[in-house]
Amino acid sequence: MEEYLFEGSYKSTSKRVRVKLLLAHFKDENNVHFIYSPHLDLTGYGKSLPEAKKSFKIVFEDFVDYTLKKKTLGKVLTNLGWDLKGSLKKPKKVIAPSITSVIADNDYVSDIFDNYNVNTYHEEVGIPAMA
Repeated sequence: MEEYLFEGSYKSTSKRVRVKLLLAHFKDENNVHFIYSPHLDLTGYGKSLPEAKKSFKIVFEDFVDYTLKKKTLGKVLTNLGWDLKGSLKKPKKVIAPSITSVIADNDYVSDIFDNYNVNTYHEEVGIPAMA
């Protein structure tokens, strides 16, 4: 069985916070492969699963890089429903929202799970601690 996961490999001098991330793989009616993170609302896509994974990795790294540079990673995560224990800038624990709450709060996620054959995989990844 092929794995549908993304291992966070963002290079940073700051320490990482470990989080559990759910990724969804599905193909649309044009056979385009998608890797989607409902918890981060990020998508990668390609003509094949490896292309979609590569695309997702780029999107994830750009997201982390941009939000760290703008010092908005904590705020973006809380806006996405994440729970940061401690302060926004130096959380002691970072908890992703439940997938049921993400599906209930986001029509796009509901549409994906309602209309496509979706394979999911949970993976713990490292997100750099907010600086």
